[in-house]
Amino acid sequence: MSGASDIVGNSDEGAVANRDGVLPLHHVDNLVTHAESSIGDARVTAIAQQLLNYDPEAMVWQDSPALALMLSSVLKWLILVLIWLAVLAVLSPSASAPKADIVQPAQVEKTESDKHSRGKKTVRAGSKGANSASEANVASNEGASNGRTAAQATSAGKSDDTWYYVVKWIGILIIVCQLYKHLAWALRLKSIRYKMSSQRLIIESGIFSKVTNTYELHKLGAGQIQSPLLPRMFGCSNLYVGVWLSGIRNAEAVRDLIRNAGQIEASRIEKARWR
Repeated sequence: MSGASDIVGNSDEGAVANRDGVLPLHHVDNLVTHAESSIGDARVTAIAQQLLNYDPEAMVWQDSPALALMLSSVLKWLILVLIWLAVLAVLSPSASAPKADIVQPAQVEKTESDKHSRGKKTVRAGSKGANSASEANVASNEGASNGRTAAQATSAGKSDDTWYYVVKWIGILIIVCQLYKHLAWALRLKSIRYKMSSQRLIIESGIFSKVTNTYELHKLGAGQIQSPLLPRMFGCSNLYVGVWLSGIRNAEAVRDLIRNAGQIEASRIEKARWR
C-alpha cells in the first residue's frame, strides 16, 4: 500500500526510489509530472512554444487597390482640358478682333475737304456754294455709315466676348468637379483593404466608417478575370471571385492563390466531415 500511496502523493514519507532507481510520480493540482521537473520556472519547451505561436488563420495575402487604376481616367480628362483650352484660344477677344483699322468720321471729313480745296480753282464761282453743300452732305452720309459699321463691329466683339466667358466658366466648373471626384475616388481606393487567410476572404472598405464583408474561400470557387470596357474607361480593373474586387494588382496570381486556398480549405472540410 505504500507504493500506491506514493503514486497518489498522500504518503508522509519522502519520495523513495523503487528497485530500478526510478522516482515515483506525484499527482499535484491534477497535473502529472516527473518528480525532478520544476513547476513554475517560466520555461516553455520548444514544442509548446511552436503551438503558442501557431496562428490557426494566418494571413496569406493582404493588399489595397493601386492608384494607377485612375491613370486612364486622368489621361482622358487631360485630353478634354486641352480641347477646352484650344476652344478658348479660338474664342478669345484678341483672336476675334478685326485687324483693319476703322476709318473715323473726322478723318473722312478732312479728306473730303482737302479734295474740295484743291478743286476750287477749276470750279466756277457761281456753283462753289452748291458743290460745297452737296459734298458736305456726302461726307456726312459717309461718316454716318462708318459710324454704323463701327457700332456693328463693337456689338460683334461683345457677342464674341460673351461666348468666350460662357465657355471659360463652364470649363472651370467642370474641372473643379472632376478634381473633387478624382480625389474622392483616390480616398475610396486607398480605404479598401483585402485580407485573405487560409480559410476566408475579408474585404474592409469605407472612409469614415469601416464596412467588413467576409467570404468563405471554399465557396468562392476558381474565379475569373473580367475587364469590361466601361470600367476600364473610368479607371477600374476588376477581379471576379464571387464578388467584385476593384483594383487588385497582379490579379492572375491572386486568383490562383484564392483558388488553391479555396480548394485546400474545401478538401479539409470534406475530410473533417467524414472523419
